[in-house]
Amino acid sequence: MISSMAIHNIATATASHQSNFPLKLISWNISNAHPSSAAPDFIRRSKQSPNLIREECLRPTPTPPDIIALQECPYPNFGQNELASSGYVSVGTRPSHCGYVDLLVREELAMATTNNNEHAKLMTTMLQECNLPSVATTIDLPNGSTVAVSSSHLAPFKDGAFLRKMQCQTLMELLHQHAGNSIHLGDFNMRAAEDKDVENACGGGWMDAWKETGSNSDAKFTWNSFSNRYHDGGFKFRARFDRCYVRGESLAVRQFSFMGNEPVEKKGDYLSDHFGLAVELDVLACGDGSDESVQVEAEEEKAGK
Repeated sequence: MISSMAIHNIATATASHQSNFPLKLISWNISNAHPSSAAPDFIRRSKQSPNLIREECLRPTPTPPDIIALQECPYPNFGQNELASSGYVSVGTRPSHCGYVDLLVREELAMATTNNNEHAKLMTTMLQECNLPSVATTIDLPNGSTVAVSSSHLAPFKDGAFLRKMQCQTLMELLHQHAGNSIHLGDFNMRAAEDKDVENACGGGWMDAWKETGSNSDAKFTWNSFSNRYHDGGFKFRARFDRCYVRGESLAVRQFSFMGNEPVEKKGDYLSDHFGLAVELDVLACGDGSDESVQVEAEEEKAGK
């Protein structure tokens, strides 16, 4: 597994250009797989947590998710160690202000990798130079569409708003160079006042998956220390720190819900201080021109136009 910012082009072995593709994604800050203060037995939970996290990642949908974005992994290889046996490949990890960011792709979607993509190499270099706490990749889906996906753990605290805005702007611009359809997942540490800045970044048009599915109040606050007693004696508040943003003519948000939001053994006992996101998108079949426009821009740049 690559420890630096990993940007790959991932292609499926076969492709059908006839139908839309239901892309299922989850994103979860797993709090370094550390036991909750409300866990009945700290030592026993310490041993159980990695397996419980793996089971929860595979639970949200009738079929396993295609993409698993993790934040606050306790060590770089955590995702690969826990999920490789369930058919996932890590495309890379990056350190953040707390733990590691990982992005895992279902093995069927990672059967072939294009290593000679000049733009992917350029983006990898730029992401490393920017020191972004993110992992990103592009994926070629069976219906011929291409999507760019990232997992991020952005700057913390209220006074980190400007840095978060710059991190989003940089990441969005880089990914858009490689695919007209982009999906940004992760613990953004955002406050409500920052919504417009992110939605309008890099030319605007970014759709907040929670808002696109009706802004359900039951799936709003991914941090809720009133009900989640993960931190003993901490200040109680609610926040929508974790986000999924999508942009592209081929993308439509179909479902948005929580995962990791059920107590493990008793009231207040959760696997993480964050609830995770489970999102399902429809990715339209190739042919709407959104990915083609990026390809044309790349070809013109290569030709020196």
